[in-house]
Amino acid sequence: MNNLIRIAVRNVLRNKRRTLITLLALIIGVGVMVSVRGLLNGLQGSMIESTTLGQTGSLQVHKKGYLKNVLASPLDLDLPSDAVMLNKILAVPHVTGVAPRILFGGMVNLDEDTLFVQIFAVDPLREFAALPKRKELIAANAADFVSGKVQNGVVVTDELAKGLLSGGKRKDFSAPTAILAPDRDGALSAEEAKILGTMTMTAPGEKKIALVNLALAQRLLKMEGRATELAIAIDDIDNMDQVNAGLRQALGSDYEVHNWDEIALLFRDIVYRQNVVSSIVSAVFMILMLLGVANTMLMSVLDRTREIGTMMAVGVRRSKILTLFLLEALTIGVLGALAGGGVGGLAVFYMHERTLRIPLPTSPIAFVVVPFVTWQYIVTIVALAGVGAVVFALYPAFRASKMRPVEALAGG
Repeated sequence: MNNLIRIAVRNVLRNKRRTLITLLALIIGVGVMVSVRGLLNGLQGSMIESTTLGQTGSLQVHKKGYLKNVLASPLDLDLPSDAVMLNKILAVPHVTGVAPRILFGGMVNLDEDTLFVQIFAVDPLREFAALPKRKELIAANAADFVSGKVQNGVVVTDELAKGLLSGGKRKDFSAPTAILAPDRDGALSAEEAKILGTMTMTAPGEKKIALVNLALAQRLLKMEGRATELAIAIDDIDNMDQVNAGLRQALGSDYEVHNWDEIALLFRDIVYRQNVVSSIVSAVFMILMLLGVANTMLMSVLDRTREIGTMMAVGVRRSKILTLFLLEALTIGVLGALAGGGVGGLAVFYMHERTLRIPLPTSPIAFVVVPFVTWQYIVTIVALAGVGAVVFALYPAFRASKMRPVEALAGG
């Protein structure tokens, strides 16, 4: 076998031009595959980070049955948000923060205008400590809300602000403001409030949303010491399943624990479809590259007909000839894939060090992408290229091994 390997390597180097063209095709193809995967990893990583640190948290805790009825924002499916509950959650390993919230539908009344909105009630100190990226979406004019200094403060989306200030009646939010909503008993309640500033929402459909202080919402809805969801922050997203199990054990069967991808279904579907498209494109690239290897091996067989006949005439077995050509294909496939993996890895490293900033039309904050690729992916690509080269070279190798010595020596 060692002799066959040495002969295979020597044969690959004999026709330098043909081998170089095939290697270049493999290097470019594998390099592109690794680079695209690195970019996609960075894009998905940033998307997941923005979701877990800016919207949902890594996990969420709800009263059992809440998520099935989430569109109705049921206030009766609530849970405690007192120190006992929060400390129980914080005691679970890898949990770094917990933020109680109440989600409900209501109205914002400014002077003579009233708009229906989706309201998120949060504890500012806990919310922005657990989800720091959410703070980046809050405009500077709402700093008092972020710090928790103003208990009756309200922050509205840019779209909602335009609706409240439309018509030229007002130029600011100095007019009397109130938050109205049905409480948990169904009676309409109101609380005096003050619009402090605006925020930018990046997710589709988030146009008319208001943030209010949790204490204000609890008074409005008669839900003192209660919340409808708890957003959980953890130290590493890789520990999510472990934390999920720990929370279920700590809280019992009366509560549901959901990972971020069970809540942010849109982002989960985007990641899934990106991976599917990437896999299809990678498969097409791989097939095209391996067809090049097969073509090279077929041309090699046709050029070396007399050599094959001579080998058979001196007693070399057909199985050895078959193995020889397969080893040549394996050598080309592995060398090209290794070089391509190196080129792609360097390209990803360069982009990783520079960090890509993609401007978003819906947000003043650029989308930061930090490309990366795992060594396991590169090893997988190299292995697939090697095995694929052998598979695609089966026909040329089989054809070489089935030649008749007399016809091969005659050049036919």
